[in-house]
Amino acid sequence: MFFIINTAIQGATSVVLVKGDSFYKKTAAAKESGKILVLLDKLLKKIKAKKEDLAGVVVVNGPGPFTSVRQGVVVANALGRLLDIPIIGVRAEEFNLDKKSVADYEAKLKKSKAGKIVLPFYDREPNITKPKVSM
Repeated sequence: MFFIINTAIQGATSVVLVKGDSFYKKTAAAKESGKILVLLDKLLKKIKAKKEDLAGVVVVNGPGPFTSVRQGVVVANALGRLLDIPIIGVRAEEFNLDKKSVADYEAKLKKSKAGKIVLPFYDREPNITKPKVSM
């Protein structure tokens, strides 16, 4: 069983739990990308599983909204470290939830070792501006 995090979607956060041939999906508004762990917990409860049952994490590591992508990657890296499971990153343009792609992700996770991290990928420099002063 493994977990997929996709925060690179404009306007949404999507999490998928893959167990065998079954997919369990939860989607939330992008502004709720900080609730990835809450969504994971809901999916685990739905199928009566524990986080210790996770064998890996797939994260869409960009490009996409800067803060959302960063949050997804941070959660994936934290889960990988805390649960001692492998994680892999997938670029948004290569990401798909068809059976072949999911089988490929699972095969890559099985070949990967725990302890590695995934870095976010941004397609441009961050646009950080000074706060606007209201008069």
